[in-house]
Amino acid sequence: MPETRQAPLMVRPAARRVLAAAAAAFCLPALAGALIRAKITDAGPGKTLVPVHGYGQIGKRQYLDFDPRGFAAHPGRLSMRAASGGGIVVLGPPAVGITARRTVESGDPAGIIRDGKGRLSGHLGEAPADFGFVAEDATIGGRPAWIIPSSQDTGVWVIHVHGLGSSRSQCLRGVAAFAALGYTSLLPTYRTSLDLGTTPERSHLGLTEWKDIEAARRYAMDRGARRILFVGWSLGASIVLRTIERCPEPGIAGALLVSPALDWPAIISAQLRRSGCPGFLARWLPHTVSLVRRRGEPVIRWREMPATHMHNHPSIPSMIFHGTEDHSVPIKLSRAFVSRHSQSVGFVEFDGAHHTLEWNSAPQLWNESVQAWCRTLGLETPVDLIEPVSEAK
Repeated sequence: MPETRQAPLMVRPAARRVLAAAAAAFCLPALAGALIRAKITDAGPGKTLVPVHGYGQIGKRQYLDFDPRGFAAHPGRLSMRAASGGGIVVLGPPAVGITARRTVESGDPAGIIRDGKGRLSGHLGEAPADFGFVAEDATIGGRPAWIIPSSQDTGVWVIHVHGLGSSRSQCLRGVAAFAALGYTSLLPTYRTSLDLGTTPERSHLGLTEWKDIEAARRYAMDRGARRILFVGWSLGASIVLRTIERCPEPGIAGALLVSPALDWPAIISAQLRRSGCPGFLARWLPHTVSLVRRRGEPVIRWREMPATHMHNHPSIPSMIFHGTEDHSVPIKLSRAFVSRHSQSVGFVEFDGAHHTLEWNSAPQLWNESVQAWCRTLGLETPVDLIEPVSEAK
């Protein structure tokens, strides 16, 4: 019998348009979500370079000049690393005029001058010794940590948790205020810390990282801690709250949240709006981040994240420090959060401070606010020992 051939399936033009629209309706949000997820979970170091407009020397002090309208005019001390790498150079507060002039307090600026640009940061040291601390090296879960012991046995340990794309050196600025109160500080690393020296994994926004911080808490308790304070910087604040939520313990006395990245959909929406995205899209796009995921990446359910949409906040005493010029995590999010938890959450605003630069902009306000807050927690403290400004040697 002759072979019977099946007629090819014909799709009418109208049906093709419907199929194409359906494919676009899925693919475009999935693509947008994948791009947003890649951006917000990038745990690598910052790549923004700031040009140097001039340099010179007055007496024995070298100086660098910058654009007075840019980040280099930020109040307080900063550091800079040459674009080609090398050690950090600590820069004094700016004298703003035609240029923003900063004197070199420590380090060699030759690499910065040669490159003509570098990366500005709030980090003022790379190790505890840079701040005059004697520290012990420890290993927690196979990852390095620093212990800065107290000379007094108050039984209070402070666990400092750095933010996304950073290292434990980010937290060193804040240690002196607690050390002066007789508290031991523990600065752990977690799986995306830059300290680890490898290309970091993608961040999971605290969904998995909290386990490393819980291990640090258990380590502190095994070493004699009776009360635990957490200090979380940016994403570190979200990691801290998830740790407390998952493992509530009576020994946890409180949490200090610095430039806290808590309400992630609102943070992403704010960034999208700053980039010119229409408001309705900026509100909707954060909810596409789990449409497409790499193998092994967890589903991100915003409503299950600590403090997202202003609930799921652990019932422990908390304090928020936030800068008024934070463009990464708008301060209005912290104001809204505090208004909903006014009984358990204190709040200090730092005028003119950018993201995680509260200490740099006003170290005395930081130190005094830490001291006052710790007293409200009923922790045993010695006499006032906090100096107005902690120096990075």
